[in-house]
Amino acid sequence: MHKLRKITMEAGAATLMTLSVLGFGGTATVTAAKTDLGNQNTMAVAWYQTSAECKALYLQGYNVARQNLNQSLAQPSDQPRAIILDIDETVLDNSPYQAYNALHNGQFPTYWNTWVSAAKAKPVPGAKDFLDYANQNGVQIYYVSDRTTDQLKATKKNLVDQGLPQATNDHIMLKGKKDKTKESRRQAIERHNNVIMLFGDSLTDFNDPQSASVKGRYNDVLKNTNQFGSKYIVLPCPMYGGWEAALYGNDYSISDAKKNQARKSHLTYFNPKTNKVENKTVTEP
Repeated sequence: MHKLRKITMEAGAATLMTLSVLGFGGTATVTAAKTDLGNQNTMAVAWYQTSAECKALYLQGYNVARQNLNQSLAQPSDQPRAIILDIDETVLDNSPYQAYNALHNGQFPTYWNTWVSAAKAKPVPGAKDFLDYANQNGVQIYYVSDRTTDQLKATKKNLVDQGLPQATNDHIMLKGKKDKTKESRRQAIERHNNVIMLFGDSLTDFNDPQSASVKGRYNDVLKNTNQFGSKYIVLPCPMYGGWEAALYGNDYSISDAKKNQARKSHLTYFNPKTNKVENKTVTEP
C-alpha cells in the first residue's frame, strides 16, 4: 500500500475512533477535551517562536516608539518623561515556558514559578535597543507587571542579567495582594512623571476596559483608536492573555471541557454546506 495512503487511512480511522468514543458522551468527552487543551497552543507557540512576522511586529512597535520618543524629546516637559512597560511578552520572551506546556499538554500556572525563578527569559526583539535609547535620553523606565511581589528577586535578576536598564526595586512594580489591576500602579507613576507611552500585549496594560468581555474589549479598542501607535504600543502574544480569559467569561475555574467548548464557540467559520459565513463574532458588523 502507498505510504501516504496508509497514513491517511490510519489517521482517518483514529478520527473515527475518537468520534465514536465522544459520541457516547459522559466522562470520555471531558477526558478528550482535557487531554487536548494544552496541546491546542502548539501552533500559537510555533508562530511566536519561528515566524519572521512576529519578530517584525516587535521591531515595528519599538521603531514606532523611538519615533514617538524623539517627537516628545523635541518638546518641553514640566515633569520627567516616563514610559510604562508590561514585562511578559512585552520585554521578556516566556515562550520556552509556553512551549513546554504545549509539548506536555500543560497549562498555566503549572511550573510558572519554576520558570520565573530560573530567570532565563530573553528580551523580545527591539526591546533592549529601545530601552537603552530611552535610558540614555533620561526617560524614566517602569516595569509594571502582574508577576507577584514574591517573584521580585528573580524578575529583577532576569532583567539585570539581560542588561535591561533601570531594573531596580523602585522601577519594577509587581502585583501585590491588594492589586486587582495595574491601574493604581500606573496612577502612582503618573503623579510624578509625564508618561509619554505605555507598552503591552494586553489591553489591561494600558487601561481597564469597562467590560472584560469579548465585546467590551473590542469596544475599548474602538474608544481608544487614536491612542494605538502613539501613546499605546501593542505587541503580539497569541499564546495567552485577556483575550483568552474573555472567551471563558473571565472564569478560569471552569472545566477544561467547557474551556474547549468556549474556544470553539467563538469561531466565525465558512460552512461549505450552506455557502455562508456563520456564527459571526461580536466584533463583526
